[in-house]
Amino acid sequence: MTIKIEGMGLFCGLGDSAGEVYAAMCKGQEVFSPIWRFDSSPYQQNQAGQIRREQEEMLRDMFLEDDLAGAILKYSINQALQQAGKTARSQSRRALVLASNFGPLEAQEWLWREKLDSQAVSPESCQLVEEFVANIAESYDCEAASMQLSMSCASGLAAVQLGMDLLQGNRADEVIVAAYDLLTEFSWCGLHNLRTITTDTMRPFDLRRSGTLFSEGAAALVLSQNEGQPETGQAQVLSAASNNNAFHITAPLPAAEGSRLVMLEALRLASLSPTAIEHVCAHATGTLANDSSEAEALRNIFGARLAEVSVAAHKSQLGHLLGAAGLAELIVTVLAMQNGVIPPTLHHEQLDPKCQGIDCIPGQARQKKFNCALINSAGIGGNNTAAVISNFIPW
Repeated sequence: MTIKIEGMGLFCGLGDSAGEVYAAMCKGQEVFSPIWRFDSSPYQQNQAGQIRREQEEMLRDMFLEDDLAGAILKYSINQALQQAGKTARSQSRRALVLASNFGPLEAQEWLWREKLDSQAVSPESCQLVEEFVANIAESYDCEAASMQLSMSCASGLAAVQLGMDLLQGNRADEVIVAAYDLLTEFSWCGLHNLRTITTDTMRPFDLRRSGTLFSEGAAALVLSQNEGQPETGQAQVLSAASNNNAFHITAPLPAAEGSRLVMLEALRLASLSPTAIEHVCAHATGTLANDSSEAEALRNIFGARLAEVSVAAHKSQLGHLLGAAGLAELIVTVLAMQNGVIPPTLHHEQLDPKCQGIDCIPGQARQKKFNCALINSAGIGGNNTAAVISNFIPW
């Protein structure tokens, strides 16, 4: 049984909706700008993919009772429900699956600062954190199930897999899958300690790449079982899979074996061979280890045919959206499939020989019609996820 994407929502510094973000990407725009929400002078990198000031002001006006992470999340969910022709009140068994690296980090920072200032934390201050998932679930009538997972930067696609499991196990009739993360001084400090942030810019698969740049935002899907009316949906999710390297907290397995295996498992679950895949949305963080090992994993899967497969590296424009990265990139892939235009990889000037065989669409958007794509995602802790999506065509 395949799963239908009924609606999609996306909110980040490039736009207030999935359509706006995709259009900006096709024009060659990128999200990075000087950090303005906190003092970034102690850090080597002061560029990030923060939302714009006017976006934050809009959200705080719209969602007076929520912290900023909750506001970003609700805004993207509202988009997805609207596109699906649904409201916050559900007429069927609706479930909620959230994904994040840091959770409602602004509310958590309030708690820490309150503790530092007064040596105590009031019970009222804890509610926004402790009741975060329950409040989102109540806002959208998600009575069938509500949960949040964190598999680092693989969280977004892992949430898709969990949402599919709920539908295929008949535990829900529809599922809101949403992923989010917020950049604060706390998260920026911690991310710098990982030593994966470049002092330059994002250059996926490029010989001169030196690291990644992080962003904030939220992405959301409304999923349901495909009951013979595919024309009402956006695309199909044929499968999703996850695994763990059990190898190292940050470094990938040699030859990205974990990523190779999870992509093959996603293909197996979709009952497809690699020959069915026309396009890959790569994890492509721009780090030395990820891009070369991911390229090797793709060569192992596709062989000589890899040269015919377009490989998108959307983080060069979106930045690394942390827990929302995989879900946001799935949405961009759906839009590229619908419109026949794939956004470019920016700042890619010379292919690293270790990334041989990768056609990463450098420089400008490319027209290409495709009906089946593979999305790859990974995260610290050895987490790997992959998903296969398609247009509504018979396989």
